Amino acid sequence: MATTMTLGNFYSYIRNNRKRIADIYREIEEIQYQFNDLHARLLQGRQKLIDTYVPLLLKTDDLPADLAQLLATQEKVERDALQKEISALEEETALKRQKADQLIKQAQEQIAQLRQQNPILNEQEEQLKARRASIEREIQRLDNELKRLGCFPIGWLTNYFRRRRLLKQRRKLAENLEAINRGIRAVRAKWQEEKKRLQESQAELQSQWQALSVEVAQLQARLDDLTANIEEYSKQRAVRNWLSNLQDLPATDEPWRERLAPLVELNRKKAQYEAGLTSVAEILGLLKGLGEGMDRFIRSVATVYEEQQRYKLPNLRLNLSDAVTSFHAIWPDFQAKVKDEKYLGAHPLEFSQRIKEVVQQKLHESAIQKMFEDMGNALTEATKAWR
Repeated sequence: MATTMTLGNFYSYIRNNRKRIADIYREIEEIQYQFNDLHARLLQGRQKLIDTYVPLLLKTDDLPADLAQLLATQEKVERDALQKEISALEEETALKRQKADQLIKQAQEQIAQLRQQNPILNEQEEQLKARRASIEREIQRLDNELKRLGCFPIGWLTNYFRRRRLLKQRRKLAENLEAINRGIRAVRAKWQEEKKRLQESQAELQSQWQALSVEVAQLQARLDDLTANIEEYSKQRAVRNWLSNLQDLPATDEPWRERLAPLVELNRKKAQYEAGLTSVAEILGLLKGLGEGMDRFIRSVATVYEEQQRYKLPNLRLNLSDAVTSFHAIWPDFQAKVKDEKYLGAHPLEFSQRIKEVVQQKLHESAIQKMFEDMGNALTEATKAWR
């Protein structure tokens, strides 16, 4: 059954629900702080126990046979994993060395190409310079011939046409000389450009080679370390990983059952807190997105409401579907479920279960989409009264 509201009441309604969402968000943030704090303390205590037990478990001669067998099985798993890492490191190191060698080869080829280019450009320049010298000599000859011609007024009159021809030749030669000079400058500019390009390329290749060399050195150091110490590391990793993943007490003799009991409990709590932290992150992300969507819708309603107030328009009435009212009716109960942050901070599995129920039953994607669609349709339908 639809619920009818005036525009003003609807504006208050959605703002109040937005505030409830923000309040719940803050409540869950407090739980997140509790989770992070308690999780950090748990990890610290757990790490101390593991560090205490590791050297004791490495002394296999003092261990019960069943416990020693469990560790031996885990040791084989760790040795196989380390051997795979060694193989991967060998392959990666070889590939990076090959790439570094290719960079050196590429740099050498570039230098060879420039050296090959140098005599060609040098020969072009020498040919242009020879042509320039020849033209300069011809211009000098014409200048001398022009000087020998008679001067004004008698020489000028008798040699007018000859001077005119010589000057024309000289202008043509001067134009050719300038063209040759431009050609020489172009050849020299090309050479400088080739040198600059080579220098830049060589610098880039050197930078890449240096970076690869550092990576190869680091990989090789890791590879040498693993190869030399694979047996020792296999034992150490076997003990640490076995302790870290222990969820149930092994069927072994005392005093190890008593020793391992606190660690088993801490490992279980660690898994619980990690599940709780995942639930916190997911619900906060959901509420953040929902709140941002509400903010955008509130701005739209505010615009319509301000127009109604400013222009004294007829008071709009909206018919809200059950999908809208039932959706926003969940906030009081939801807030009650996350209110006690101290209790829930110490019970991460219960928090995760409460959040899971709310999301599956009320805050699933289709319910959120339906709520926004129905509110938008109700607002659109109501504004038709102004047309």
